[in-house]
Amino acid sequence: MGDEHTSRVSGDSTKMQPDISVVISVKNRFKMLEDCLMALLQQTIGLNRFEVIVVDNVSQDDIAGLCAAMLARGLPLRYLRMQHDKGPAPARNRGVSQARAPVIAFTDSDCRPHPEWLDLGLAALTDPTVAFSTGPVLPKPEQTAAMFSKLTFVTAQEHPTFPTANMIVRKGVFDAFGGFDENLSFRDPLNRATECADTDLAWRIIKAGYARRFEPRAVIWHEIEQQSLLQWVLEPTRLFLVPALVKRHPELRKSLLVARLFFYPPIWLLYAAVCLAAIAVMWQPLLLLLLPPALVARGIHRTGSADPRRLAAHAGRVMAHLPRMAVMIASLLYGSIRYRALVL
Repeated sequence: MGDEHTSRVSGDSTKMQPDISVVISVKNRFKMLEDCLMALLQQTIGLNRFEVIVVDNVSQDDIAGLCAAMLARGLPLRYLRMQHDKGPAPARNRGVSQARAPVIAFTDSDCRPHPEWLDLGLAALTDPTVAFSTGPVLPKPEQTAAMFSKLTFVTAQEHPTFPTANMIVRKGVFDAFGGFDENLSFRDPLNRATECADTDLAWRIIKAGYARRFEPRAVIWHEIEQQSLLQWVLEPTRLFLVPALVKRHPELRKSLLVARLFFYPPIWLLYAAVCLAAIAVMWQPLLLLLLPPALVARGIHRTGSADPRRLAAHAGRVMAHLPRMAVMIASLLYGSIRYRALVL
């Protein structure tokens, strides 16, 4: 028996072949997926020209019921359920294997496509040399970001990670490259699904000589996840995969890292500060007395104000970021050792 089965929630397979198949991997997120599917109902391309394949990664939510309801509203949809949650990459591969269209559109269950998303995606592939296209991923406009909101998904311009939140690719190219490498789908230290298979596939295609497009009007709006302080601090544990990508695709050192080494641009300042503090302690401990006024001066420079309240708020943000940066550094160093590719 295979690792998944096809539900009875299914469209009419006798219809004309669609122009594009939308593949969505989901685990729970009932309301977010509903928002995504409602947006697909509003696509200007017309319901007769595309299909939606929802692949359920063993949700506890009634995703099958939601898909049945959307099918009843006219959305051309098929529902697949995996027997085991092995992460999004295997689920997306399964969805593509069932797709009938020559073009595949990927988005995520916590996303809302622009009404012209599929139209613009197909237009980007009218040039036969273009293998895939991407577009912006922006926060949902009605939502407001807070201190501990997760905003790492924002890609207003073409991003070297090429996230599957907004990717449209020729199925023939996808199949020729073997789809997403499921070996790049992991559970992170917090047991969250973590992967970089989308970035890996995009770079394999690029290095083979294919062209790609970025369509700035083909916007995907992404849910802003409101995290607790602990979740926000631990979020960078996912970065342990960055060295694996860099080892497979050295080109990412130039496009993703600063000075081909640093993942987070300002972090070299932290390394420099730690080294200078260590030297000061060994050479002249009294130099540490200069640290408080130096931090105040830095705060004034960053905020443009000497107002004690603004400086206190800035200091609070810095203090909150320090443990997060420590988690990020530890994750990158762990990945660097594990994959033998130094990334800081």
